[in-house]
Amino acid sequence: MTAERSGYRAVVFDMDGVLVDSEPDFFEAVNLVLAPTGKQMTWDSYKSLLGTSTSNTWRQVLEILDLKMEEMQPYIAGFEEILLGVLRRTRPLLPGVAQLIESLKQRSVPVALATASREEWVKALLGAAELPLATFSAVVWRQMVETGKPAPDLYLKAAEMLSMPAERCIAIEDTPSGIESAQAAGMFAVQVRAASSALPPIEEADLVIETLAEFPLSLLDGAKLAPTKLEES
Repeated sequence: MTAERSGYRAVVFDMDGVLVDSEPDFFEAVNLVLAPTGKQMTWDSYKSLLGTSTSNTWRQVLEILDLKMEEMQPYIAGFEEILLGVLRRTRPLLPGVAQLIESLKQRSVPVALATASREEWVKALLGAAELPLATFSAVVWRQMVETGKPAPDLYLKAAEMLSMPAERCIAIEDTPSGIESAQAAGMFAVQVRAASSALPPIEEADLVIETLAEFPLSLLDGAKLAPTKLEES
């Protein structure tokens, strides 16, 4: 991990495992799709797939379970339908999320969302968590870029939509592929470990925190001004 810097002007959030504890829902949906085969993924096997694309996830699942690779598309199609139902379940935001977003907005710090999830998943999940898309000045999902994480495309697109140099942005992530994506874009990459799917501290991350309540506002340009009302309360 590198030393903390300062002077950043925007914050870009990943979604799954950062804003909401949703990775177990993806795991559940995978096993619901697999049920007719009589085979199931274990959580330990699935953890290594966190943060990867749907096609890569299913490629690895079929390989691990010794299922026919040529039948991958039917699995993916079934997964899409089942997952949406699971994601629409009411759920809370992870600790510190609402407070940090409010504090950033009080400081006029732009916030964006850059997620490898698909548009319909994003809308279902954030709707279930009662976090409006309008919360974010920019929203980027998988269909909006050519290549997903760990490529930098999602984060570069978010910076472009914010009209902000990527080097002036902080990215908040929870997986190695997300950290790699953010850093490849030139952003300061923070790993948060609040979700039930939290991985051990990622050595490559610029900063590791346990919850977003620990997010250091001192990283932001102008953060040494008087505290906001939220911070005083």
